[in-house]
Amino acid sequence: MSQTIAKKLPIGVQDFTILRTEGFVYVDKTELLHRLITQNRVYFLSRPRRFGKSLLISTLEAIFQGKKELFKDLWIEKTGYDWKPHPVIRIDMSETVRTSPELLAESLIKLLKRIASTHQLELGNSLSPGDAFSMLITLLAERGHKVVVLIDEYDKPIIDNISDIKLALKIRDVLRTFYGILKAQDGNLKFILLTGVSKFSKASVFSELNNLQDLTLDTNSATLLGYTQTELEAVFNPWIQQLAVRDDHSLTEELAKIKRWYNGYQFSSKSERVYNPFSTLLLFQQQEYRVHWFETATPKFLMDILEKSTYLPEELNHFEAGETAFGTYDIERLELLPLLYQTGYLTITGFDKELRAYTLGYPNLEVEQSFTEAILSRWSGTRRGLQEQTNLNMARAIRDGNYSEFFKELKSFLASIPYDLHQPSEGYYHSIFYLIFHLLGYRIGAEVHTNLGRIDAVIELPDQILIFEFKLNQSAEVALKQIHDKQYYAPYVNMGKAIVLFGVEFSTELRNVKAWRVEAPKGI
Repeated sequence: MSQTIAKKLPIGVQDFTILRTEGFVYVDKTELLHRLITQNRVYFLSRPRRFGKSLLISTLEAIFQGKKELFKDLWIEKTGYDWKPHPVIRIDMSETVRTSPELLAESLIKLLKRIASTHQLELGNSLSPGDAFSMLITLLAERGHKVVVLIDEYDKPIIDNISDIKLALKIRDVLRTFYGILKAQDGNLKFILLTGVSKFSKASVFSELNNLQDLTLDTNSATLLGYTQTELEAVFNPWIQQLAVRDDHSLTEELAKIKRWYNGYQFSSKSERVYNPFSTLLLFQQQEYRVHWFETATPKFLMDILEKSTYLPEELNHFEAGETAFGTYDIERLELLPLLYQTGYLTITGFDKELRAYTLGYPNLEVEQSFTEAILSRWSGTRRGLQEQTNLNMARAIRDGNYSEFFKELKSFLASIPYDLHQPSEGYYHSIFYLIFHLLGYRIGAEVHTNLGRIDAVIELPDQILIFEFKLNQSAEVALKQIHDKQYYAPYVNMGKAIVLFGVEFSTELRNVKAWRVEAPKGI
């Protein structure tokens, strides 16, 4: 029987005071926050978008303002924390004008003057952003209490202009000087936290602020944002029960489904995985499994870099790299791996302790399906609605064993791709094929290694194994012959499933499938 739901889900609520006074659910992170504020003073944290960074900033603001009443029944209330009020400078870089360095500087000064006015202070005229920032800190500290500085979305002015490197570098220079004030004002500061999506190299943005403790890959802070499995089950049990009733599942089955869709983010080599809070809250509100986090478009600059990279889409789910390869990136040398990790498209999925090597992959089904669709749309130039209908037709044809209909749909799809997007390589067609089957929800292996070679694609169905060999400007018969010569079916003969072999010829002249052959041999 489902429980009565007494509290509201905090969807879009980023203000801790509102959350605590208006009956919203709060997942208690104050034990981790208490550790931060009592063990060190100067921090940096990057996390993907919509992961609760703004609520974190707001919670810290309430702590340092001494609002003990908001923390009733939370972990921190039971400690000996002194709740001494400190002046707080809270800056949200999304509130600035970011289209030029001049407008950014002007809007920073206006923002600082507005903060000063809330403290009954006035800043002088004709100041640079750095001078205004320094003056505000000094004036507040002169009142007898050290100052807390909380900066949200520190990197947004750069990220918003990342496709224009020259402009992004000018923006960076403004920010570098601005953030450098924090090092000079260290004696007047109680606590500093900067948050954002990206982790630029210290030489890029923080060359003058080199005393930051980076929490991005810190095991002790890995669950500071997002929901752990324990938190999910303890706090959101009534909504989970509702879902289980709707789906006619046991609680265990429903929890496994939620985990497959929205869990999986890991922010250190040894940490517990966490759920994306935004997607999870929308799941509970709407009682529907949907692609919530990707409702907004994948950044164009990210797709541009992916398209120019040497990586194929089927390789994205198994990156191996050392920490330095994905931990930071530089504006002048944007690389795919750190971008995908820091923006949340990839996460840590494994760690080799001996080699100090990380494996990165998609965190969950939501990200995997959505990013695959975004890549296919980019590579094919097709609209999402067209893709969805084509996918349904293809899925039905494969399920029914109607291979003629499947290849008819595949040819129609390839024919819809604008000629200037086609790439005259076998790998391009491999990737399109892989992306399509991935979106169909089938388990597909690409470039599967055997003792005699590499199978281009293997599709595992409940009762069948489909083995594909592709050739560019070579016949489908040649492709089938290679399957037999190298016995690509050998690893699957004892699985108790029917094996179906496909030879497919792609033509650069036609920019499409020229011919295909199917064979369901017996006795192999």
